[in-house]
Amino acid sequence: MRRYLLNFDTERLEQIKTDVLIVGSGIAGLYAALHISEKLSCMVITKTDKIEKSNSWLAQGGIAAVISPTDNIQSHIRDTLEAGAGLCNEEAVRVLVSEGPENIRELVEMDVPFDTNPEGELQIGREGGHSCRRIVHCGGDATGRETTKRLGQLVLDRSNIEVRFSTYLIDVLTENGAVVGALIYDGAPKIVVCSNILLATGGIGHLYRYTTNPRGSIGDGIAAALRAGVKTDLMEMVQFHPTTLISHRDKSRLFLISEAVRGEGGKLRNLKGEPIMENVHRLKDLAPRDIVTRAILADMERTGDEYALLDVSNMTEEFFSHRFPTIYARCKEEGIDVPTQPIPIHPAQHYFMGGIATDLNGMTNIDGLYAAGECACTGIHGANRLASNSMLECLVFGRRVARHIDECTREGKDRIALTGEAPAGGAVISRAEISGKHEMLRKLMSKYVGAVKTREGLTHAKTEIDKMFRELDEATLATVEDFELFNMITVADGVVGAALAREHSVGAHYIVDENGKPL
Repeated sequence: MRRYLLNFDTERLEQIKTDVLIVGSGIAGLYAALHISEKLSCMVITKTDKIEKSNSWLAQGGIAAVISPTDNIQSHIRDTLEAGAGLCNEEAVRVLVSEGPENIRELVEMDVPFDTNPEGELQIGREGGHSCRRIVHCGGDATGRETTKRLGQLVLDRSNIEVRFSTYLIDVLTENGAVVGALIYDGAPKIVVCSNILLATGGIGHLYRYTTNPRGSIGDGIAAALRAGVKTDLMEMVQFHPTTLISHRDKSRLFLISEAVRGEGGKLRNLKGEPIMENVHRLKDLAPRDIVTRAILADMERTGDEYALLDVSNMTEEFFSHRFPTIYARCKEEGIDVPTQPIPIHPAQHYFMGGIATDLNGMTNIDGLYAAGECACTGIHGANRLASNSMLECLVFGRRVARHIDECTREGKDRIALTGEAPAGGAVISRAEISGKHEMLRKLMSKYVGAVKTREGLTHAKTEIDKMFRELDEATLATVEDFELFNMITVADGVVGAALAREHSVGAHYIVDENGKPL
């Protein structure tokens, strides 16, 4: 694999100096930026043109934390480990859960508008896999939007933080195994000179045809880190959410029906009205996501149904519209008279448990390179993420990264002298080729690397993806579209390779033999 996406000579490019570079404007990146010492200069770059386009903005359910006096740390740890199916890093889970409550209190102090009861106490909900209520939320089902909005306002007000929109990370620059800067693109290539980089670039949803992720979720931070030589872990662990809305509108991003709806008593049924989860798991409709997803798919295969139903008739319209205003409004737009009518749903790709391997401070194996949020793999989620632990992870480990940088700041240079070589004279990719390869990749990933996999399917996918990878590795890359396609293929190759390497089913990695029996 090529080291850099394009040829460059730092002496011929504009160089911008900062102490800390954060790539990504979701909750992990914004929260980390707010905890970087104001004595340090911090630059946040995002390829979107506004903060509203991050994956964090779309998060509905809430943030899991031990807040209720009837809850306890050990219970949250136990639920997380059970969902992770034996592959969690227990030390990281303990850090996550133990530091969760103080981070929620900090968000309250930052005026994040959490929902409260008449007594002014935080409202606490329940979601799948949790043994009790421990989910705090904003705007009913708009926790990501309200949290990201508030953190974004605070970041934009900080004098030591510069935010650059429509700016793409091309590559992480290293010398002698340590970060020295980054190659970015904002209409032209530029160099950011820095010795501390946090990758908070989100997930990989658009490697699949059907996902709840926004269009930018293609794993480009992970791909750049791979070229720099990072270690990755659990790349085969791709989570599919059991309930996304069947819609006649744009299907490039499916609308999520939060797990919190089942936390308030929603029931999964097939088109005959039969309960799907009744005899599947002791938690029934609140079982871990991988189990619920496979149960829905198995029931659909048995019945021939093209989708399933989420029955919310146990709730009044007043309650549903207040607790889930975003979902209520979208269902009404689709002509679904909730809660009287059930919501038509289907599983879709939702989250990535694997990614860039980090320690408990978000540090990778490259000195000065950190990762946090969905692109990172701390081992918290193991084989299956527990609902609403994702936003908590962004907070806990985003803050840990910032504190580690503050304590161990690496002195950077004012300028760097570095050249990068990419394959010269290769074919230039046409727009039509890019579009065709995008579609081919998504079809391969959806058909062969979905919620249920076979070794034969994975082998076929690996062969086809390797072929695309070889073609692109020798091509001339010049535009953001070129970079994105190469990054998508790089990450897809890592996901499929890891899936083939793990021969037995565990959690979200569910692989069956020719008779449909799990291996």
